[in-house]
Amino acid sequence: MATNYLPSLAIVTPCFNEEIVIERSIQKLLDKLQSLSKKSLIDINTSKIVVVDDGSLDDSWNILKKIHCEESKIHCIKLSRNFGHQNALLSGMLNSTEDLIITIDIDLQDDLDAMDEMILEYSKGFEIVYGVKKDRSLDGFLKIFFASSFYSILSFLGANVIRNHADFRLLSQKAIKALGKFKEINIYLRGMIPLLGFQSTTVEYNLIPRLAGEPKYGYRKSLSLALNGITSFSLIPLRIIGILGFVMAFFSISISCYYLYESIFTDNTIPGWASTVLPIYFLGAIQLISLGVISEYIGKLFLQSKKRPNFIIEEVLE
Repeated sequence: MATNYLPSLAIVTPCFNEEIVIERSIQKLLDKLQSLSKKSLIDINTSKIVVVDDGSLDDSWNILKKIHCEESKIHCIKLSRNFGHQNALLSGMLNSTEDLIITIDIDLQDDLDAMDEMILEYSKGFEIVYGVKKDRSLDGFLKIFFASSFYSILSFLGANVIRNHADFRLLSQKAIKALGKFKEINIYLRGMIPLLGFQSTTVEYNLIPRLAGEPKYGYRKSLSLALNGITSFSLIPLRIIGILGFVMAFFSISISCYYLYESIFTDNTIPGWASTVLPIYFLGAIQLISLGVISEYIGKLFLQSKKRPNFIIEEVLE
């Protein structure tokens, strides 16, 4: 990157029912653009903030329209319904043509000051810069435990993910164009972006308290995202089923030999009980688990075959 060239920046942030926090968050983002410009890190004239309304049911869109009329740097995208956090992010990124795109949630719990370091890393030649949480104490014990377990499971299954990274990241326009070539219906950006293969690095930051309101990403949505991540980036769960089959065959032969010995040489067994009950319960459980895993993959193939769009844009304010 030439020393006299300042890149354009788009800060992409999705929102869903965030009428309480939108105005304060956008003002903070505008202040951040000004700060980055004063440090000669971006070209303020070609930079903007893209807010994606993911089918909010409250007054979020009307507030965004009002802000857009007052501030030209606020660009707004309204999705026709709630398509989910990942799809909302994707819509904002694919509809931004700036040199750099930084994604961040509208609650601004991610530290805005980390953007400075992200852009500096980009100037060194990195196409992707991941924001990594250094201190997650604000998340609470249960969320930290489940997140840590999830990353460990994904690593074990062979998926390439950045531990303690959510959706606070910088991508170059080159990376965005490459991401646009992915035609997946089940979107899990934290797993997809490392697959791009471009030179990347990380920037650490501490979580900060939410400005107002309640988090919209509860345990149910987090579990759904985790399941999507596991089944979208690894075939190992399917292979585990095959391994379980061999283990079950060995176990069945072993327990049959044991009860055959007991029935011949001792009087400790109830005739017919073990040979009937144990296999039914054990094999029944294994079959249900196996069917559940296979069904998850078949369901994804079903959705992919329909080729439905990841998002539908109802209105754009530019």
